[in-house]
Amino acid sequence: MVEAKAATGLGTMLHMNDSDYAHYFFDDYDLEAQLIAIRGFLGGARKHENEENAEIKALAQRAREIGSERLVGMYTDSVHASVYSDAARSAAAVGVLAPFVENLFTGIFRGIGQQEDNYLGRDKDTKRSKLSRAHFWDPHFSFTSNEVRTNLIDGILQLADASKLAPRLPADTRKVLEALFEYRNGMLHSGFEWPPERRERFAERVRSWNASWFISAQSGGKPWVWYMSDLFIIRVLAFIDEVIAAAGQHARETYFPST
Repeated sequence: MVEAKAATGLGTMLHMNDSDYAHYFFDDYDLEAQLIAIRGFLGGARKHENEENAEIKALAQRAREIGSERLVGMYTDSVHASVYSDAARSAAAVGVLAPFVENLFTGIFRGIGQQEDNYLGRDKDTKRSKLSRAHFWDPHFSFTSNEVRTNLIDGILQLADASKLAPRLPADTRKVLEALFEYRNGMLHSGFEWPPERRERFAERVRSWNASWFISAQSGGKPWVWYMSDLFIIRVLAFIDEVIAAAGQHARETYFPST
């Protein structure tokens, strides 16, 4: 794959940056167009949230000035409803970010695997060799001393080590992946209001990652509804850019050392 593209585009390589080289791992994916769509969606959601918050603040101000119990009740209802609106926006945000990150790493390792032509057995076309190679480069699988497990995060990190991509990845790769996918799983399987024990466990996990990455509405002094913070969304978007650049640097230094 890389060799064919190199032959057709050699004259432009001197002007390519590391992120450009990452596209050699993605024959049929337009990473940049996808990211434009994701950033546009997130920006629109943020604008809508700001407008909603401004309306709620204006209602609260009117309630204070007029002293109307009816307005106070409307304000209280609006605040309560905004908890779910914020949860819906957070669920939608993780719904576009998590699949992109999953497919990004899947594509990177699939592309590296196509270049590395390694397999088990003397004949790469045997059934066992093909199956072994397919599992080897699929980050959805991780290997322990006793078994093969379905574990995306461990699979990504194991393949990063095996391919020598790990030193180029961000230092907080495990934390970002754990936070992103554990929150995605919570919203996917439990909706907006998770079981109380899951809310408490997630609070402990947040403290182990970065306390500024998630915020929660409170009920009775305990976590009620969890949201991704703007800081975490910004970190995930930056993380994506860093991973793409790392993959491109790997491609450039491994397959195009002369450039």
